[in-house]
Amino acid sequence: MRAKIPKVLFLYLTGFSNTGGIEKFNRSLLKTLHELSVDGVCDADAFSSYDDASDEKYFPKKRFKGFKKNRLYFLFYTLFVAFKYEQLYIGHINLAVLACWIKRLKPSIKLVTIVHGIEAWKEQTGYKKRLLERSDLILSVSQYTKDQVLQKNATISANSIQLFPNTLDPYFKLPVHFQKPAYLLQRYNLSTQDPLLLTITRLSFSEKDKGYDRVMQVLLSIKKTYPSLKYLLGGKGDEGETARIKNKIHELNLDNQVVLTGFIDDEELIDHFLLGDVFIMPSKKEGFGIVFIEALACGKIVIAGSKDGSVDALLNGELGVLVDPDSLNEIEAAILAALQNNTHVPFSLQKKVNEVFGFRQYKKRLASILQTSSAVIQ
Repeated sequence: MRAKIPKVLFLYLTGFSNTGGIEKFNRSLLKTLHELSVDGVCDADAFSSYDDASDEKYFPKKRFKGFKKNRLYFLFYTLFVAFKYEQLYIGHINLAVLACWIKRLKPSIKLVTIVHGIEAWKEQTGYKKRLLERSDLILSVSQYTKDQVLQKNATISANSIQLFPNTLDPYFKLPVHFQKPAYLLQRYNLSTQDPLLLTITRLSFSEKDKGYDRVMQVLLSIKKTYPSLKYLLGGKGDEGETARIKNKIHELNLDNQVVLTGFIDDEELIDHFLLGDVFIMPSKKEGFGIVFIEALACGKIVIAGSKDGSVDALLNGELGVLVDPDSLNEIEAAILAALQNNTHVPFSLQKKVNEVFGFRQYKKRLASILQTSSAVIQ
């Protein structure tokens, strides 16, 4: 007996035309599907409703089709060709209508739905509810997201949801040295002697529960002990949220402490992680938080919130410090302890996070899922 090589179709929203955690997840999944296709584990194609083209280092253009936001073309074309596939991977719950119609037209197709964060943390109705109910398997990036799906949707069985955590991008180069980059110190007018807190996230009004407001609040007290303390708040911001943050910085008299970097290019991302002494983001709405494992891979002490998927990224506190994101006292105490930590070993931390969340482990997990779902033939 031999396992049949499943023909797989991955449907997703964006991976290359936008930035964010889900986009990073999708790129890694595309890369994995391509490598497993080369290895003979599966035979995968991918369609994106928003991307124009794929980056060939992740997924070959000949196996990819982008629909450039043309929803009707995406819908009808995919319905027309879906009968050729044995397994269907759905990258976002917003593709529920299409997924349900494919399952209806071809009941034998193995339907696998991926759930990430806030899009899945509520009671689902209509097609989204049907998608979860009709999925042969639901992949959740964290235990928190799994728990939320089960709590809010009584018709979903716990056995139908399997944990499938995020990974470091396959092209994320693990640093071998941990010195602060001189060009960034110069750019931001910093000294190597300045203790530096770092947050990298999208600065959006709709996502302000990332916790940077609360970090700025505790700086008022911490700067009494560390007068030269700096807080680098990095990431692309929408106009309204950036203006609000600037006003808050001025109101708190933190003009000399807080530095807004704006958008950080991927080529400089690792160097920005190396610039910080402590990475902190006491969020309340992380489905997982790829940025945490990226910071850990750069040898940084990480402080995260204890009320969302950040718990999974930090292995329940084994890889970093978890705090109540609503407690200013806990956030302040964690920062002070981190700045005073003399036992921190960057290489050890990097090794551990790579063993758990490295791309090799991610690829093994997906290969196991594909092989388990594939049919067995004589």
